[in-house]
Amino acid sequence: MAVSLSVSISACSEGNEESGYAIPASLCGVPVKSELLEPFLPPGDHVSTERTFPDGRTERCTVTIDNRKVAIFTEQEWLSKTSRLLEVAPSSARRKAHGMTDRYLYSGIGAAGRTVGCTDPNQPDQRLFTIIQSFTPDREDAPTMKKLIKAYTAQVERSKACHPKRAVGPASSESPKP
Repeated sequence: MAVSLSVSISACSEGNEESGYAIPASLCGVPVKSELLEPFLPPGDHVSTERTFPDGRTERCTVTIDNRKVAIFTEQEWLSKTSRLLEVAPSSARRKAHGMTDRYLYSGIGAAGRTVGCTDPNQPDQRLFTIIQSFTPDREDAPTMKKLIKAYTAQVERSKACHPKRAVGPASSESPKP
């Protein structure tokens, strides 16, 4: 069951000189510095975000300009612990890969990150991955994308997404008190 939350952003941070909107200070609740987002946002008058949960393992955030131009897409997804960054990264990042470390793969328009320490007792064989993709033409910036995926992943590691509630265990052997 997919769930969607939409938020309109009008005054979140400093303004974009080319646009009539303020640069968001978060990606659907995940704090990020606006200067890391600004290079990937096109001109326009209005920015909005939509947070969706298409299944029990994935959270997505779509940043749209003027209700029609998708500018940035992020994803937090629980995948097999053995998944490799090359398998997880968006095709745009794989095709134009600029750099890769043990935790991050990035290009000027997309990136993937592997979280550390994220656990879900309901899915012990899984790891939380982060994905960012920019859809703004002529806005490639590999050094900033590297900083953005690192900052975004670090914030996800500090969030509730990294440590979901524990599974409900078996019923207690104690009898209820009257």
